[in-house]
Amino acid sequence: MRRGPGSLYRRAQSVRFLLGRDRRAVTALLRSRYPIPLRLRDRLSLLARFVSTTNHVRTYHTQAELLAVTDRVLRLAGRPELTVIEAGSGKGGSTAKLSLAARLAGGRLVVFDSFRGVPPNTEVHRNLYGRRVEFRAGAFRGRLPSVRRTVERFGAPEVCEFRKGWFADTLPAFDGHVDIALLDVDLLSSTRTCLTHLMPRLRPGGVIFSQDGHLEAIVELLADPAFWRDEVGVEPPRIRGLGREKLLAIPAPG
Repeated sequence: MRRGPGSLYRRAQSVRFLLGRDRRAVTALLRSRYPIPLRLRDRLSLLARFVSTTNHVRTYHTQAELLAVTDRVLRLAGRPELTVIEAGSGKGGSTAKLSLAARLAGGRLVVFDSFRGVPPNTEVHRNLYGRRVEFRAGAFRGRLPSVRRTVERFGAPEVCEFRKGWFADTLPAFDGHVDIALLDVDLLSSTRTCLTHLMPRLRPGGVIFSQDGHLEAIVELLADPAFWRDEVGVEPPRIRGLGREKLLAIPAPG
């Protein structure tokens, strides 16, 4: 069976999402109370647009993962100058979904990506099942014009700002605050760079999510008190599911 974007396989997976293992995330979005009025039809429309995006764009996340992040964005809806950060946009599917969440919440989305794929590296990883994982240079590349078109078709381009370049070059120049961030950066070096620059800017009640909790090296970094105290400058956060779950939520200090 063909498995590309728009294929029958993808559409079958969407039905599985609505009726199967991701039901809890769907139910949470439909039933949760948020600081702003959000009608049922608005919630259903958001779900439908998530499914449509997944059916047409190659993505590297599950619907449940993006719904978990969306839920946290909506819980901060109405906060002055609400800022959502995405580090690593891939083909733009996650960007489109996050932009919809940011718009509903009255915020903006700032997207950091090289738009050249994973940078050259010599990292060799093992996942939590002991399997060897390498991220070759250029992997997961989505060109900026293509990502923009994806967001224009499926998301809310009016709330998006794109910062093109390697994280080590673009993140130090960011001088705003952070409310929610989603990191899907694969490399240990990239994770370290993102957390070092974003965590000190995280406002109270905010969360930084990492989609790389399935990699042993990332788990070791997040579990290292010296990293948090000496490099980031905060007390080590309590991270639920560390060493067990792929999507990890790192709360703001204090």
